[in-house]
Amino acid sequence: MGPVLLAAIVTLGLAACAIMTVAQRRLLRLPAPPATRQPPVTILKPLRGVDPGLEANLESFFALSYPAFEILFGVDDPADPAVDVARRVAGRHPEVPSRVIADPRCCGVNPKVNNLANLLPHARHDLLLISDSNVRVRPGYLVDMAAHLEQPGVGLVSSPFRGAAAEGLGARLEALQLNTFVIGGVSALAGLLGGVCVVGKSMLMRAGVLRALGGFRFLADYLAEDQVCGEEVARLGLRPVVSGHLIDNCLGRISVAAFLARHLRWARIRRRMSPSGYAAELLLNPAFVALLGLVLWPSALTAMLFVGASLAKATLVLVAERAVGLRRPVGVTAGLSLVRDLLVGLTWAIPFVDCTVVWRGRRFHVGPRTLLFPEAAPE
Repeated sequence: MGPVLLAAIVTLGLAACAIMTVAQRRLLRLPAPPATRQPPVTILKPLRGVDPGLEANLESFFALSYPAFEILFGVDDPADPAVDVARRVAGRHPEVPSRVIADPRCCGVNPKVNNLANLLPHARHDLLLISDSNVRVRPGYLVDMAAHLEQPGVGLVSSPFRGAAAEGLGARLEALQLNTFVIGGVSALAGLLGGVCVVGKSMLMRAGVLRALGGFRFLADYLAEDQVCGEEVARLGLRPVVSGHLIDNCLGRISVAAFLARHLRWARIRRRMSPSGYAAELLLNPAFVALLGLVLWPSALTAMLFVGASLAKATLVLVAERAVGLRRPVGVTAGLSLVRDLLVGLTWAIPFVDCTVVWRGRRFHVGPRTLLFPEAAPE
């Protein structure tokens, strides 16, 4: 009975992965809505340190094909090395209004949201684009985002993003995670299932909607401020939507340990946002599940099931990555897929027993909806 049940579970997991792959391809092929209006936009760009490719990332925003926008760069320390990069890029584009604002004030414990809150009083326009420093875009990006926001009933627009400029094994695993599980999950939830799934690397919304949900002050104590923002927008009776316009998340060099740390941080977020949904994620690692079955019921049948699950999952990964424009050798993709499945499977249970994260040297307990509680320092 064990191997039969195992085969059913693995098949179910592969079917779920296939649905996510189909949803991803469907999202990325959707045409942009017609651009009826192009109101001016303020781009809020929080900075901290020099990310890989930061200068080229910032340059891509000055090259946007959009009639009127400004860029506000925010740091909490005027000596941050990102300041010189931002000013150097801005100096090459005097035609685009931009400012660097240094402000250390805090309205909560989330440093990114504190930075955004300090930028907001300087914004001149009603449309606010929140954009991470490791994002790189194409010229038509803002036209697409604004066109989505102009659709009736839409309150927030976010973007799918692919892992780009990956160097080293950890970064390639991170890119694979972004290009398959993350894009596929966002596409399936927001597209096929009608749920709310927002990743805050790229979000466009109106200032009035932000005020109505409580502003950055409300969001500043959450680890997953982006997802909470999307849920609150939905509670206001507006739709959070995902654009089909793909942007790049430039990764640079990441170690395997850093990849696992990032994965566990996101896993703790998903565990707190949806415990049942996170529990079901184990199915999305069919190679790991099949390997567990092989250990419990060693036989030629379970060995074949493990090999078949690994190859089937690698095929889906290959399709998903090619949908975002990434082509690797088939053998490399298969190897990365298997390593990723096994690492994620081995760490899957950790968020059920450990709900703490270390953020910039401080340890926090992650509460409901990822509300952050600073842990007391040991005496």
